[in-house]
Amino acid sequence: MHCFLAEYAPTETTISILASTGDVNASRKVSISKESFVNDLTKEMIELSHEQGLYHHDIFAIGVVVDAKEMLERESEQLQKELASSFRFTSVVDPDVKVVWKKLLQNAK
Repeated sequence: MHCFLAEYAPTETTISILASTGDVNASRKVSISKESFVNDLTKEMIELSHEQGLYHHDIFAIGVVVDAKEMLERESEQLQKELASSFRFTSVVDPDVKVVWKKLLQNAK
């Protein structure tokens, strides 16, 4: 199984696919608009996963490294719900990359 990881920055966001062991299988830098954050992120992650031959049943979670309040002007809990709804699996949002990685890997199946 795999998970998605996004490290948001206003100019360039890094998206990655991680194995359940924490190894990075694929990664790229993309532009994600804060106004359409969830839609843009969903589109980019789906594209990257399909390029890797991975589909919805291969993914168990998504983690986003961002200070949602400061960078996206929304509450972390709300963003987490929006991501879970869009991707249809567990989501984690936190400004600390170590926290996000830890929570993602705890959800590994």
